[in-house]
Amino acid sequence: MSPEWAVKPGIYLLTRKSGEMSFVSARGRNPHFGPDGRIYAQERAESSSGRGSSTASTTLISMSRTGHDMRMIASAELATSIRLAPDGRHIAFEDGQQIYLTAATLTGKPLQLDAAKPAFPTVRLSKVGGAYLNWNADGSAVSWSTGPELKTVTVARALAPGFEPGAAGSDLSMTVDAATPDTRLALTNARIVTMNAAREVIEGGTLLLEQNRIRAVGGSGLSIPEGFRTVDMAGKTLLPGFVDIHAHGPYGSDDIIPQQNWDLLAHLALGVTTVHNPASSAHLVFAAAEYARAGKILGPRIFSTAETIYGARSTNWHPLETFEDALAHVRRLKAQGAVTVKNYNQPRRDQRQMVIEAARQEGLMPVAEGGALYHMDMNLIGDGITGIEHNVPVLTLYDDVIQYWRQSQAGYTPTLVVTFGGLTSEDYYYQDTEVWKHPLLANFVPPTVLQPRSVRRPMAPEEDYRDDDAAAAAKELLDQGILVNTGGHGQREGLATHWEMWSFVRGGFSPMQALAAATINPATYLGMEQDIGSLEPGKLADLVILENNPLEDIRHSDQISHIVLNGRVYEAASLKEVYTGESALQPFWWQGRPEADIR
Repeated sequence: MSPEWAVKPGIYLLTRKSGEMSFVSARGRNPHFGPDGRIYAQERAESSSGRGSSTASTTLISMSRTGHDMRMIASAELATSIRLAPDGRHIAFEDGQQIYLTAATLTGKPLQLDAAKPAFPTVRLSKVGGAYLNWNADGSAVSWSTGPELKTVTVARALAPGFEPGAAGSDLSMTVDAATPDTRLALTNARIVTMNAAREVIEGGTLLLEQNRIRAVGGSGLSIPEGFRTVDMAGKTLLPGFVDIHAHGPYGSDDIIPQQNWDLLAHLALGVTTVHNPASSAHLVFAAAEYARAGKILGPRIFSTAETIYGARSTNWHPLETFEDALAHVRRLKAQGAVTVKNYNQPRRDQRQMVIEAARQEGLMPVAEGGALYHMDMNLIGDGITGIEHNVPVLTLYDDVIQYWRQSQAGYTPTLVVTFGGLTSEDYYYQDTEVWKHPLLANFVPPTVLQPRSVRRPMAPEEDYRDDDAAAAAKELLDQGILVNTGGHGQREGLATHWEMWSFVRGGFSPMQALAAATINPATYLGMEQDIGSLEPGKLADLVILENNPLEDIRHSDQISHIVLNGRVYEAASLKEVYTGESALQPFWWQGRPEADIR
């Protein structure tokens, strides 16, 4: 049972016939039975080095069915999964996203699985890596998955001379229809900010939506075909849906995807119809993305790097040493659903170059953040990175940097909400506005989350805020043809995208340029400009409908009336569907339930 939201978390034993459940132990996760009838589980534990310091390791433990007689069976410093075979003869474990097999020769002392010179032969089973490690019923074969492919290796084959990783797999993928509404709408009498190449603005225009695509865009004289429902926009402003290129956020817990994710819904209500998460869990983010595409959950379109390719040593990351290591990481992430990979804090330049080259060979975008290190940012640009995320910490960029960057054409997502070098845009707008009272955000974010962070506001003079300085540096790159994008960093669910635009204008962007940084620029950066980022025929019907004109005042950008996502229209304040259907959200846990539901 989960350690969160539970009265007495831990391992329980359930008798199948009677349904009787008994508590076993608060220690351990991922329990399974061994051949001796004992319960085996793994835990992450600290151990003392004897010099006042301690190190953590993942340990396979066993216990009686009453939770007594604890024994340490095996350990590895950075393993994520350790499982004893049902026959007790072997141990399979996952370390560095790779699957390994070793003999379970138990001597009474814990078996060190990742020793430099292991006591017993250890065989790497996977070539690319994987997850969801498991044994078959009799302990004769190990299985795992790499994306949708289930791989299985028998123990006999793995231990035979000449074994090489690269097991053939069984494709478990399935085809599911993407959600497409059968609707035809004509949105008339609107100001249409197209974000096309000419940045055309159509006053009193008409936009035709058919199913989930834009059929036509034009002026008041555009002919409306028979069968289209006309909706008068009464002079409102239509924009493409916003694209948050750097949107951290939660998608679920323990492989469970919630039916209503308030974080995603808040983003959507604030007009963010596409998010790209540059560091997440593949198990969760791609499951949520596919649920959203199939219409099973409501939320923006979701893309991600999944887990970062990181230079640190931990259960999630292992430093790579060879190009083959980098290629294995990239191929595993691609199989799981990644369109980008995050190249993060590699200690050596050749390691960064390995990741970039591996990503290019596999057709994925390598993106990076420089860890607030100017020299790392410059090296990444020289190495051919697709884009830098987070601002260069030097807030004044001289001509040598501008020329150098221009020739690389690497994109730039400065994430002004977490500006390096001084107080951020998030700090600025907490001081400048009563965020906890925001008419849209407060409807979707629990008050216990929103109010404590936003009600106690920093107070500082204008010159201490550096988001506008970072924006001014980004403007110099924009003027040289570099794609500059908004990235809210997950700081304030959807509203951060607007803060980014507002700060870009504070730094010298025009309102049109700031809007482009939240729409067509990131769409182009992701290579998705054929589908999203502007209001043009053939593109996906993702729109933001504003009460007022943000070209006159960029601070009008969050005055949202409705959202159109994939051709369906939602009221921004409630995300209730209108014109295209009647779907509605259930109350969130902090809002209570209608009396009829309680009865």
